[in-house]
This record gives sequence, C-alpha cells and structure tokens, in this order.
Amino acid sequence: MGKCMEGSVQKLMAVGNLEQEEFAEFLRFRNIETTEYLNQKACEIRRRVKKDKIQIWGRIPISSFCKYNCKVCGIRRDNRFTKRYRMETDLILDCCREFANKGVRSFLLESGDDAYYTQQRVEEIIKAIRKEYPDGKIILSLGEKAEAAYRSWFHAGVSSYILRHGSANEIHFRRLFPTNMSLLLRKQCLWQLKEAGYNTGTGFLVGVPYQSIDNVLEDIQFMKSFEASIVDMGAFVPAVHTEFERERSGNGDMALYLMAIFRLMLPGAEILASPTLDCVLKDGRLKAFMAGADVLVVDLAEAAIMDSYRVYERKNGRFALPLDNVEEIIGQLESTGLMVQG
Repeated sequence: MGKCMEGSVQKLMAVGNLEQEEFAEFLRFRNIETTEYLNQKACEIRRRVKKDKIQIWGRIPISSFCKYNCKVCGIRRDNRFTKRYRMETDLILDCCREFANKGVRSFLLESGDDAYYTQQRVEEIIKAIRKEYPDGKIILSLGEKAEAAYRSWFHAGVSSYILRHGSANEIHFRRLFPTNMSLLLRKQCLWQLKEAGYNTGTGFLVGVPYQSIDNVLEDIQFMKSFEASIVDMGAFVPAVHTEFERERSGNGDMALYLMAIFRLMLPGAEILASPTLDCVLKDGRLKAFMAGADVLVVDLAEAAIMDSYRVYERKNGRFALPLDNVEEIIGQLESTGLMVQG
C-alpha cells in the first residue's frame, strides 16, 4: 500500500498551488491512495461549484486543412495521405441539427489553422447558427487569428475559444512544432482572447514525445497564472504519417490525475473530457468525471467526416473505436447521479 499524500491535496485545495519540489513529488510518486483521495476532493469541489451539472459539447470538425506542419498532428500540412475537406455553412448547420436532435445545443467548431475561414466567413457561420439556435452555445477552436477577428466573433455571439499552448517550455515547444510557429505568439493570442471577453481555454497533451515532469510543471503553472477558463488536456495519441506515429500513447491515468489537480487549482474552470481519453483508457471520458471533469465532448456520428479529420488514430489497443452514441453516454452519466445539460 502506498502512502496517501493527503497534505499536498489539502494544500492544493486551500491555496490552489504547491511549491515546485512538492509538486514534482506529487506527480512522480502518485499512487492509488493519493489518486482516490484527490479524485474525491475534485468531485467535492465540482459538486460545490458546479452543482454536479455536466455540459455536453458537440464537436464539429469544419476543416482538415492546416497551414502548419506540427509533428504531433495527423492533418499537418505536408501529410499528403490525409483527405482534405472544408465545410460550408449549410453543412455546419446540418451538423448542429444532428446534435440538437440528440439534445446537444453546445457546438464546438474545430479545425486546423485554415486561412480559408476568414473573419467575415466565420462571422457569417456564427450568425447562421445563432439565428437557428439563439439559446445555443458556440465554442471555437480555429487556431491563431488576428485580434480583430477574435473581437468580431465574440460580438457575433461566440462565448468561448480554445487554443492549446502545446508546451509552455520553449525548448520542448521547438521539438514538437515547426519553426514558423511561435510560443510567444500563441501566448499573445491567448491574452488577446481573454481581453476580448471569451472564456478562454488552453492545454497540452500528456505523454507527448520529449515531455518531462519539469515540462508538465511549467504547463501547470502557466495555466494557473493565465487562470484558464477551460482546461483542454488530453492524452497523446500517435497519428499515422507523422514523425511520431510509432511512439507510445500517453498515460490515460496520468491525464485524469492532472484533471483532478486542475479542478483543485482552477475550481470554476470547464474541464473537458475529450475523445482522446477513450483511445488510451477504456471508458476514459466517463472516468474523467470521477476526476472532476464537467464537460463531455462528443463526436459526430458521420463516419465520412470523422474518417477525414484524422488528427489522431481513433483506436483503443488494436480496435477502432465506434462512433459516439450520445444517448447511451448521457444515460451512463446520469446513472452516476450527475445532471446532464446539452
């Protein structure tokens, strides 16, 4: 039996942070006893702050084009094997309707960093969704854009924007991303989003190549200092036709451990349970709610679209994961006593 690091958990709850050495020990020597106690406290905080209300966001991958050549991503610019597509407004609305028919009215529009989606074009998409679903929630994750675009989309009706920083360590960032990407610019965009009024999200991948405990600590402290409103933190899943396609997947249990830590550090944040968790851990998304998550991200049941949006390999072991059955997932969450909101 391991020793429960109860004092560290209680300090995290009380002051929202730990000293560097204490935090490093907390990550390096995690065990079942500490994890169970941490999860218990994370769920207590979610119950107090969120009243155990769980949101569901429907992910709509509107484009598989990207101007960047990131080593971790399946839709990287130079991957000539990826099927490329772009959605126009009518198809995006069809996807919204598919989700709405299942009770989901929070729409996460996601894409590579695609210059086709100009300020005006995205604004038209937002207005079309807002017209049909005035009570719906629109979340964007479209990459680095001009500050004027961020402000325009916010005023058009977008409430949240997600832009993962990837790695807060400059050296590690350089090993994952191409030379024409800048960590400084990414951080600048995040501050511009926050200043524009968005609930701003960021995050990183657990278990990505070259990642050390010190890198993870830097990521944690950056997200704490930024006071991220949304925590988008998944496990690394290798993508075919990338430099890292033969690397091991990230540790799903560590990803859940970090989610619980963020619930203690950022009590009011929206913490996402994203589909990558199911690729590295059986029922990974459902287990995320035992670690304090409060947002379930679900995918379209449109096989052709999801097959083309190959950011990572949608597999668990040797087996391809089935497309999401939203009604079944809602039922599983509600059976645990959580209140699900679309």
